[in-house]
Amino acid sequence: MRKIKGLQHRICQSEQKLREDCLMLVRDFMTQRPICVSANTSIKHAIQLMLDHKVSGLPVISDDGQVVGMLTEGDLLSRSVFNLGPQSPPKDPDDSFFENYVRAHGTTVADSMTKDVISVSPQQSLADVAALVRTHGVKRLPVLQSERLVGIISRSDIMRAVTANRDAVAKGDVALRLAVLTRLRSELGLEPERLTIEVRNSIVEIFGPVPSPAQRRAMQVVAESVAGVAGLIFETNCVETLDH
Repeated sequence: MRKIKGLQHRICQSEQKLREDCLMLVRDFMTQRPICVSANTSIKHAIQLMLDHKVSGLPVISDDGQVVGMLTEGDLLSRSVFNLGPQSPPKDPDDSFFENYVRAHGTTVADSMTKDVISVSPQQSLADVAALVRTHGVKRLPVLQSERLVGIISRSDIMRAVTANRDAVAKGDVALRLAVLTRLRSELGLEPERLTIEVRNSIVEIFGPVPSPAQRRAMQVVAESVAGVAGLIFETNCVETLDH
């Protein structure tokens, strides 16, 4: 019994190590030393920086290096110069009216920037970034380490990560088998005892019932996500070679 528990513990440790090795982190894909502006920078200069460097947003930094805002294309498009015509003031204007007026007509970055900044750390996964981008409808996020700006991560960085790198190549048939088993469990909910999986010369052999074409395709996608896998053999004994 002790030997079985010890083996299970080592398997769990190996699976965790594989997950950590395969995880795509912000630090590996962020843009370091991003172009920044201060709150007192003029709007015209900020726009010129965005055009010159082909970016859609700029972090706004205070004198002590703190990120105090983000200036984005969306912020700039809300300004009066892009509106069709002036709006009449309300009969009894409140503070929100005056704040919006300054935002639309102000001449400095501080007047138009977004002050509620969503940030990430270099150690977060790109999956976290993708979820934040999707939830909050933003294109880029500042990357902070110890409350200091160390980079910026954008939607295009996430796309680049998807196309530039597949998972780290697992070394040897034993490692490939563990990697595939780990993915089948974590991403498809398929427990190892439901399937018999062997790997020979980088070819994954899957024995056991595959109830539907959809499940079969999902299992193929899982295998394709593990670099080093050269092909699949299902119970039909038909080798499906993977394009790398």
